Amino acid sequence: MSPLPLLAPKPARKQSVASLVTVNKEHTEEDWESYRDVIEHLYINENRRLVDTMAIMAAKHGFGATEQMYKKRLKKWNIRKRSYRKSSESPVVSTPPQDIWSGSPDEPVVETLCDEVDREQASVVVAPTMMRLAPYAGLELVLDSVRSWSLCKLEAPDVVADAMTRYLANPGQPPIQDSRTMYRTFELVFDLWHYGKGELAGMAARKAFYILEFVLTEDHPDLIWHILDTIYDMVDRGHIQLLGMFLKHAGVLATARLPLEHPLVAILQELFKCDYRTQPGREYVCHLLRSAWLRNVDILSDQVGSLASKHLWLYEQLIWDGRTRLRKGCELARKQGTMTAALYNIHLQQAMDSTVSGLDRLRIMALMLEYTQMDLENREKAEGLALELLRHTQHGTGESRSDARFHAYACKMLARLQEHRHDWAQAEGNLKHAIEKREAAHGTGSDLRVIRDMWVLAGHYQRAGRDSVANQIVQDAISRAETLLSNCIE
Repeated sequence: MSPLPLLAPKPARKQSVASLVTVNKEHTEEDWESYRDVIEHLYINENRRLVDTMAIMAAKHGFGATEQMYKKRLKKWNIRKRSYRKSSESPVVSTPPQDIWSGSPDEPVVETLCDEVDREQASVVVAPTMMRLAPYAGLELVLDSVRSWSLCKLEAPDVVADAMTRYLANPGQPPIQDSRTMYRTFELVFDLWHYGKGELAGMAARKAFYILEFVLTEDHPDLIWHILDTIYDMVDRGHIQLLGMFLKHAGVLATARLPLEHPLVAILQELFKCDYRTQPGREYVCHLLRSAWLRNVDILSDQVGSLASKHLWLYEQLIWDGRTRLRKGCELARKQGTMTAALYNIHLQQAMDSTVSGLDRLRIMALMLEYTQMDLENREKAEGLALELLRHTQHGTGESRSDARFHAYACKMLARLQEHRHDWAQAEGNLKHAIEKREAAHGTGSDLRVIRDMWVLAGHYQRAGRDSVANQIVQDAISRAETLLSNCIE
């Protein structure tokens, strides 16, 4: 049993539709016609129930009307759902997830090389019947408000120096305010729990909560999205008790440290009210979080062509930071013209500007590689980019630790391509080399990111049918995790 205290709240009761709808009133013909497209989109295109459509119209647009009024209007407009939309087809879901602190472990959380295909294919697919739940209009509204927040951040004359810049300056001591580190530490919780190491998972959770306190002291554009990534993973994997603790703790910290109008404050409050004890409730929350992430992709990808290199955090958020489960279906490939041109132009500008740091150049090269391989799926071009990045980082410079970090990344990407064509020996060699370089980058073999690469190597051996070697690597990674976490205890 985990030594963590029991802090999870009781499941919130479902909101009633009536509580979300404003006072009914009469509307003119012009009023109805002005909202016709919105109503039709919600009711038909998004396949929402009429009561859900009514709630969203009232909460989001201040348009209150009775159900009978809506029915008469829909009939007049000849708007009706086709019979196939009423299918009782069940959502495609995996086995109901278990609580992280009780019962049996959840689905495997082993890192894969092939763009995390195993976990991507196991993700929840939300069917239209998912919309039959009680409406979460409040959560949907605050998630939608992030659009304005993101645009304000993009238009701000000065952006807070991103944590990645500070991390690359000294990979051996990443800044504790780095929300990526918080997210990856929670990933370690999931991995350790999967391998039956409950006590170590509890220690990792305490470390992650400790980092969270510092993450919420800095309002960087990445903040909301790494928080939402973390919450999505907890809901999707079924770590419900840990989620309850996270929402409660993060909610208190956000309220105390961020402006009351900050969208994260409202998002955490609304998420705290949601239903996580039922499978439909979890699926619906995942659906809303993913919808918000995809809206953010559209906002950011529309802006990348006009942004300077100081906005590298934007590219990293789009290309690196998003989880594969959230990224699936985001269609970044359709932005190919804008994305590749923007990245290429920044790369050229940096090559001609002697004041641009070598780290930024490596970041752009790595982002071009990731986008080409993961989103464009151009393996031939990706292999050329990986080899180019290896050449640029193989000898090291005055910033040798960061060179080692990017060298490790290029090795891992090359190994993915080699494994795809079943070149197991070459892939194994590159993965081992990646771990060596990662250790050099962080100055230790028990760093969080070194351990993550160990899980990747173990997954490779499993797919190659070498289970005994995979088990040895797993035990090595667990031992490193124990060293890492024991060093955190004062």
